[in-house]
Amino acid sequence: MLMPNRLYPHLSYEIITDVAQVIDNHLRNDWVIRIEYTEEVEYLNTSWHQWGEAFFNITDISAVIDCIRSCHMNNQLCAIRLHAEKFHPRSIFYFCVCQ
Repeated sequence: MLMPNRLYPHLSYEIITDVAQVIDNHLRNDWVIRIEYTEEVEYLNTSWHQWGEAFFNITDISAVIDCIRSCHMNNQLCAIRLHAEKFHPRSIFYFCVCQ
C-alpha cells in the first residue's frame, strides 16, 4: 500500500524554484522535456509513465511547472521526475521532483 510522502506532501516553493532554475540554466533550446511519474516504491528499477505531452525548445518555463503541478495533483502518492533528452550530442538528464 502506498503512503503519502511526509517529506513532500505538496510541491513547495523551493522545489518549484529548483526545477525552474535547472530548466532555465541547462535545458533550454535543444532539449526535449517530459514529466514522468511512477507508483512503484523502488522507482529506480521500474517503468515510468509520461504525464501530458513532451516539451520541445522550451521558451516558457511556466508551462513545464504547470505540467508538474498537474501531475502532482492527480498522482499525489507517486514519485515524479523531469526527464530531459538532447539528441545531438546524445544526452539524458533526470531531475527528481517528488519522491
